Amino acid sequence: MISKNKLNQFENKIGYKFKNKSLLNQSLTHPSFYSELKIDNKKVNQFERLEFLGDRVLGLSIASMLFKKYKFFNEGDLSKKHSYLVQKNFLYKIAINLEIENLVLYNFKKKNKKMMISIISDTVESLIGAIYIDGGHKSSFEFIKKFWISYLDIDVSKTLDPKTALQEFSQQKEKKLPEYKIIKKEGPSHSPIFTVSLKVLNFKKINSTGSSIREAEKKAASEALKLIYEKKNT
Repeated sequence: MISKNKLNQFENKIGYKFKNKSLLNQSLTHPSFYSELKIDNKKVNQFERLEFLGDRVLGLSIASMLFKKYKFFNEGDLSKKHSYLVQKNFLYKIAINLEIENLVLYNFKKKNKKMMISIISDTVESLIGAIYIDGGHKSSFEFIKKFWISYLDIDVSKTLDPKTALQEFSQQKEKKLPEYKIIKKEGPSHSPIFTVSLKVLNFKKINSTGSSIREAEKKAASEALKLIYEKKNT
């Protein structure tokens, strides 16, 4: 169990006081916490159910906020912003702001960053679900608004991986995906150099190299985006 003092401090931080403290505890207790105790965690807590609910509440709340703020955005533009603001990596950013990693209870023998990102981003959704159950839609919406509103104006195009950004642009313009092809592989097996060719839109083939296929493809995509940007501004 999390101490009352820590829970009180956390409630002050998020700006919401729970009527049912058990819900708050459950939202911050990952199922793995009970694995070593050999207890049926389905009977102990509701973390995954709250996470399921919180995911839906978050999605609707963000959609509503974007719909009201960006009156001239089409469905595609709204969808891009929405996807960015509810993705796991963004939830991780919110979790860090809330310092959830100092509270959440979990138990994994092998810890790594990917696992931690997954756990504490899921905890944000679980928390939202708990607030919804405890205080209703208005309370959960106010919580989401408080911690997401400053990010609504983010230029999503600048946050996308270059390959993803190029893919979206190409599909929008020509309904085609960029075509990547491995030209050659050089160097020793422990330190190879890959050369990749990219065919996209009406540009000449773009060749790029990297220590992995993915790196070479990203460099090629970045070069294509640079050409697109230059073309737009000439």
